[in-house]
Amino acid sequence: MTQRVATVPVVAQPIDPTRLFGKIAMPGALKIAPFRHIWGALLLIHLSRWVEITAVGWVIVEATGSPFLVSLGVFARLAPFVVAGPIGGAMADRVNQVWFIRITTVGRVVIAALLALALFSVGSNLWLIYSLTAIGGLFASAVIPALRALYADLVPERELTSALGFESLAFTISLIIGPLIAGAILPFVDAPLMFVGTTIAYLIAAAAMFMVPASVANLKHDDEEDRAVRPGLFSSIAEGFQVARSRPIIIAVFAVIITAEGFAFTFLHLIPIFATDILGGGPTTLGALWSAQGAGELVGATLIVAWVGKRISSPGRALLMAVGICMLIGIPLGLSSTLPLTLFLLFSLGVSASMFAVMQSHVILMSTPTKLRGRLIGIQTMFLVGFPVGALVVGSIASVFGPHAAVVGMSTTGLILIGFVAIKFPQLRERLVAPE
Repeated sequence: MTQRVATVPVVAQPIDPTRLFGKIAMPGALKIAPFRHIWGALLLIHLSRWVEITAVGWVIVEATGSPFLVSLGVFARLAPFVVAGPIGGAMADRVNQVWFIRITTVGRVVIAALLALALFSVGSNLWLIYSLTAIGGLFASAVIPALRALYADLVPERELTSALGFESLAFTISLIIGPLIAGAILPFVDAPLMFVGTTIAYLIAAAAMFMVPASVANLKHDDEEDRAVRPGLFSSIAEGFQVARSRPIIIAVFAVIITAEGFAFTFLHLIPIFATDILGGGPTTLGALWSAQGAGELVGATLIVAWVGKRISSPGRALLMAVGICMLIGIPLGLSSTLPLTLFLLFSLGVSASMFAVMQSHVILMSTPTKLRGRLIGIQTMFLVGFPVGALVVGSIASVFGPHAAVVGMSTTGLILIGFVAIKFPQLRERLVAPE
């Protein structure tokens, strides 16, 4: 007689969504699966961006040797922030943020492919390079408000600093790896092939963004009543400016941003000139200089995510300190003529720059009503125009007085200005209280 053995049905264990592949514990905002996909896409986007920046800078310096024309390339990449930032911010409050991010990422794929095609077909035509770089800057700047507004909707408030820190981490990992890749490959591979590689990387990033469900976006205007009273695009932008003017702490942050972007990072605009004319190096030296700053930002972002972020009671005060330190570092950095000292100072600049990057967005997001966050972040990106304007100014000064005097003079002026901002806006030194 055959006996039947009772079997216990196997019950599939649910996958823990806070763990990678259901098994690996993730820190902070990475516990949230959609944020992990966004972060992976950002990593590829920033990696491609830094390979592009290094390659374009090298193409220009090889073709011209002009500090002004090198800095003009930086201006072309970042000047669109003035226009695209506020418009992108208004769009982030009106449309599905995930779809907006997808569309802008696909736009970057197209621009990278056109840059490769242009270099293959017409060579180092500077004005074509500047034009395509500027269009790429439109996509890069328009997407920032949607990304950061989406973080605020996607992660709990206690993890917002973590999310911003991980964004900075993606940026800085790419800042280390991207220039090293470009610097190592450029001596052996023509520049157009570099842009073929960045096109593929952007394409993978776009695919990653299509893995993020569109439903995770907090649509603030879903019902018909809200649609009926929704203002036009430019009225939405104007409303964002009105809110900014009514909040002194936001005005203070904007003042810090434009001062820091204009004066604290002027050495970065002239890195190709310092690499060749001052330090006597080539593409490898250029990549090492960019990567030194990236290594510092990586350390700074890691400290923010793992320890510092949750212990800061006054992000405004932390913002002021970070910018002041950046200005101070710029003085010996501008005077340096040796590679080891320059690498160390760039690393130190990167640590402070990561705190500056995270705290400015933290203060704005926590000082702004949810429905206006996209617009305020869009206006924030507009003030990043200080960076390309600073590039033109320092490039012009360097063409006349040399790169040493240009960087030292800009850093010293910036230090004085940031002291004035700290005195003018005491709200930055107070404990931050989020609006109702």
